[in-house]
Amino acid sequence: MKEVIEKLKPVVSDMLKNFGLELFDLSFRRERGNWVLRVVIDDPNGYVSIKQCEKVSNELGKYLDLNNLIEHSYVLEVSSPGLDRPMRGVQDYKRFVGRLAKFWLTDGRFVMGYIKYADETKIAVETESETVDFSPEQVSKSKLEVEF
Repeated sequence: MKEVIEKLKPVVSDMLKNFGLELFDLSFRRERGNWVLRVVIDDPNGYVSIKQCEKVSNELGKYLDLNNLIEHSYVLEVSSPGLDRPMRGVQDYKRFVGRLAKFWLTDGRFVMGYIKYADETKIAVETESETVDFSPEQVSKSKLEVEF
């Protein structure tokens, strides 16, 4: 259902801009016999609240019903990326300076610590024992860690 995603992505992105939010992920797939439209939203100024998810779900649901963009029944899910969200590149590394994160590097290393610095050429992470520097190109996967 790639064509549904291509049709919806600009519509959802524009709607989210009106709420001061961003589209993190959009998927439409069959799960346990039902079609599920999953919209993952992000707030560039902090965490996504349940109220924000509810507002987006209501508005998007009305829009989809009025414009009949999906021809068959489906379940609409609106959520946030979560506290332990994946990071998707330099913009996220910069955004989350000071936060605890995990990085899996292409050379096989695993680094967990606080992001001290990030730009297009270097990321500095303060671990328990040292500061580890690496380039964004060396990151194969990264995510925030939940602190208790």
